[in-house]
Amino acid sequence: MSPQHSDPARPANPERRAQRGQQTQRGQQTQRGQQTQRGQQTQRERRAGTAVSARHRFVQVGSASVLVGAVALVVVGGARVGPALATAPDPSVTMPPSAVTLTCPGSLELPAAVGGDAAFDPVPVAPMTNVVAVASAAAGATSVLGLDGALLGTVPDGEAPPGGVAVVPLGPAATVRSEPGADDVIVAAATMTLVTAGDLRGLAGASCRPASADQWLVGGATEGGASAELVLVNPGSTPAQVTWTVWGAAGLVDLTANQALVAPRTTKVVNLAAAAGQQRALAVHVEASGGQVWAHVQDGVIDGYTPAGTDLVVAGSAPTTRLMIPGLLIDAVGIGAVGEPMLRLLAPGEDDATARVTVLAGDGPVDLPGAEAVPLAAGTVLDVTLGGLPAGRYTVVVDADVPVVGAATFSRVGLAGEFDPVPRVDKTSSAAVAGGPGTVVLPPGLSATVVVGAVGAGTDPAGGPPAEGVLELLGPSGEILAAHRLSVDAGTTGAWALAELAVGAVAVRIVSSSEAALSASAEPVLAWAVLIELVQEDGTLVSLLDPVAPAGGPLVVRLRDDPTLGLGRVP
Repeated sequence: MSPQHSDPARPANPERRAQRGQQTQRGQQTQRGQQTQRGQQTQRERRAGTAVSARHRFVQVGSASVLVGAVALVVVGGARVGPALATAPDPSVTMPPSAVTLTCPGSLELPAAVGGDAAFDPVPVAPMTNVVAVASAAAGATSVLGLDGALLGTVPDGEAPPGGVAVVPLGPAATVRSEPGADDVIVAAATMTLVTAGDLRGLAGASCRPASADQWLVGGATEGGASAELVLVNPGSTPAQVTWTVWGAAGLVDLTANQALVAPRTTKVVNLAAAAGQQRALAVHVEASGGQVWAHVQDGVIDGYTPAGTDLVVAGSAPTTRLMIPGLLIDAVGIGAVGEPMLRLLAPGEDDATARVTVLAGDGPVDLPGAEAVPLAAGTVLDVTLGGLPAGRYTVVVDADVPVVGAATFSRVGLAGEFDPVPRVDKTSSAAVAGGPGTVVLPPGLSATVVVGAVGAGTDPAGGPPAEGVLELLGPSGEILAAHRLSVDAGTTGAWALAELAVGAVAVRIVSSSEAALSASAEPVLAWAVLIELVQEDGTLVSLLDPVAPAGGPLVVRLRDDPTLGLGRVP
């Protein structure tokens, strides 16, 4: 049957029309009654609901106010303050200055004693290790402490303004602790070990730094008379679970063991020659959980019975696409010759890299054959020779298309001893740095040269205006002995013997000038370090100290909305 359709032309039935009118009237009355009833009910519910919402909002905002106060007291990084403040800027709380704690490596790990002629004793003279701590007038009371908390020395109050320097003989690792001070705080320290003869002949030093949970150490080897000791120091009060990953020239090294629990206030030494033997080039990544550690690699080399250098390989910049490696003051050494300077690079990720190496000398960039495009296979350590460069001061800049880590080594070649078939050598390494302001402590009795490179902020390391700053030399009472305005052309490296700038300086720091602070976005970065040397009859001993960034002062903590606190939302 087909569907039926009404014919609009037919007149409607009068009776049906009346019925429909009555139904429509009754429906409209019923509908109005229902709407009126629903409206009254809705108004009653709305009034009740408003009272509940008001109580809910009051409770939540009150609770949020208490939480913000608690954050200000316990320095929690974030707190939920309720949706009523969701559109307002994140509040911040200025905390009072906190204590500064630096960790200092101890004396060198000595090789096992061997019998026979005393002339071949690996350690014929005892290492002499000192920690030098400097604090300025703005710092609080500063002490040198053993890992066990024993007081080893204090930084004395000097003349007006108060401040001073402490030189403390050191065996095991130690810490330097400065109580809370004012805004402009200088607290810095360094450890320096001197060994004048034997397998460990050399200067081995490092600036003291805060412990860390993540460190990249680029340097060392375990073949051909080389030894490498990974030293882990836990200065804290909780155990630290430490894991280390090692790369070599052939890729990631398969280790039999790569983790250890380092007890509070103790030191653990890992023999990398046993764990990763026959590696001609090493890079190590150290990660810690539960606590923080100081890590370094004690790198030593002997050529037969002839000492060929001892150094402390310290942490440098984490993987990044631009590395700045400062402080190279090298002699003219040919490619493949004894004491050849080297640049070591690693792309630790899964992707291959191409690196462009720029060497900034005193007059600008110098040509390094093949440096325009250095191929880096993922996970393999590569040494790039810096041999053949003229004697001078240098800053090395590495730009890569994927994040990389790196460091450089250079040496001082001395004379051969009575039983040495080859010259004695001492070496040091330069880790990649972030650049900028910082302080370096000057160990007493040793010559010091500050080497400063200006690295352009753009893609061209030699581009941009000069880098500006102020070089200050501090005296034994924390006073400023001399201040010199720095203006280093972008793409160049300068060097100054500190003894010629001021007599009796115990520390040097570089601060930004007011002009540099105003144009920081376009200003080249000052990448710098201090070269330490000691001239003796059989040759010059050498070490390099990198700057410690400013510490202490007020801390600004920004509060932010944190949904994990579970306070709910206001309807």
